[in-house]
Amino acid sequence: MQDRLDAVRQKLEREILKVRYELEVDIPKRIEEARMKGDLTENAEYDSAKEQQDYMQVRLLQLTHRHAKLANVDLSQVDPTKVGLYSLVDLEEPDNGKSYTYELVLPEEMDIKKGMISILSPIGQQLRGHGVGDMVTIETPARTFIVNIKGFTSILGERIEI
Repeated sequence: MQDRLDAVRQKLEREILKVRYELEVDIPKRIEEARMKGDLTENAEYDSAKEQQDYMQVRLLQLTHRHAKLANVDLSQVDPTKVGLYSLVDLEEPDNGKSYTYELVLPEEMDIKKGMISILSPIGQQLRGHGVGDMVTIETPARTFIVNIKGFTSILGERIEI
């Protein structure tokens, strides 16, 4: 699992470099070109570049914050009896018997078609910290439903089942 965390950190580092380049090189060029055209009060190019600059500054803060949080992940502190990051969770809805499996991953790895949902999603947040046999009420924008955690494999590779 450390390899996966490292891969996400590297992906974030690459994105941070792209955002910094845009903030330090591309956007200043666009702003300067817009300034050269004269009156800035009705200059759509200037306004657009400034808006993009504001957006990219916020994005850079988000990325650096995520990177810093990942740097502090300590696998030795993981409770293998509770659902958490990289848990592969088997769920069943007792009302209709529908079963499914999700892997709780970092937002950068999310792929719903592969059953990989973000640990920060409504479902991921509500499953986190629960154990096998727990009945969990899941509230999403679409609906509210109850699931039973039938089993899961933790980030450490340990399998727990009912």
